Amino acid sequence: MTTVTLSRWGNSSGIRIPSQFLKQMNIVEGMQMEVILTPENHILLRPLQQNESGEELRSHLNKLLSQIKTDSPRHDEVDFGIEGDELI
Repeated sequence: MTTVTLSRWGNSSGIRIPSQFLKQMNIVEGMQMEVILTPENHILLRPLQQNESGEELRSHLNKLLSQIKTDSPRHDEVDFGIEGDELI
């Protein structure tokens, strides 16, 4: 475990992240980070995920689809009927 100190930076507060953590996670200065407050009142800090391009998403989907075995179990189509004001 590493201990850091909360310091005042202008009108905000911040901590310094040890360089070994940055290297291990491939985080560089200037990257956007996401800050989340969990229900347990823990602060979660992680690199903001960059949006994937359409080609990257297609490639990922094709990779997943290629892993489906032809003999894997399938289920029949299920008709749930019409409930509410759905447009058909």
